[in-house]
Amino acid sequence: MPRLIALLTAMGLAGGFTIANAQPATTQFDGTYRAVSTTNVNATYTDRNGRMAACAQRRPPGPLHIEHGQARYTTATGYKIRGTVDPQGQLQMALMAPSNSSNAGSRPLSLSVSGHIDAAGTARVRQTSNSCSYDFVWQRVQ
Repeated sequence: MPRLIALLTAMGLAGGFTIANAQPATTQFDGTYRAVSTTNVNATYTDRNGRMAACAQRRPPGPLHIEHGQARYTTATGYKIRGTVDPQGQLQMALMAPSNSSNAGSRPLSLSVSGHIDAAGTARVRQTSNSCSYDFVWQRVQ
């Protein structure tokens, strides 16, 4: 029994030392990624007033930034998207913006982004919304 207590005490001290010296870990996906490809998923959509409208071609997003598993980028139209990257490279992001109260009949903007980042630093994602949707590819530059 004394040996067991001594072993547990030693393990506790070692564990406490490790925890005391722990710092936030950076992930293998941390860095800045630049957009290298944008593809329209749909050619048209129904606008907020119920009219058919064309989706803009090649609407590249801003750079994708990842730090400590927190991801962010700005859309081509200026919306700031935030989300997370898990240790396996799964990326999940979203934006909910209120409706434009000055535009009768408008609806809230709902935008979601999901995808994956591979070990080579290539992020492939789909940005979907209640209007146009796009597939993006970003490549890590730092």
